Amino acid sequence: MNEQELNQQVAEQICDAGQWNGQPFHAGKCVALLDGKVVAAADDIASVLKVLRSLDANPNRGMVFEVGRPVTDVIR
Repeated sequence: MNEQELNQQVAEQICDAGQWNGQPFHAGKCVALLDGKVVAAADDIASVLKVLRSLDANPNRGMVFEVGRPVTDVIR
């Protein structure tokens, strides 16, 4: 599993369960992941992105997302 897939799996788990490894995350919280690990959580994307880029400046690594319930698109 590559880094992107690992980060995606962790992000989905956080959004589905509202927690990861015992750490709670509520809707609207912004989270930064690097190598499948939570490296920052805050109320705004700019803060978590700053932490993520301080750990790894490569824009192709890591993931930043806002916690929320998955939305299913229905096509009729």
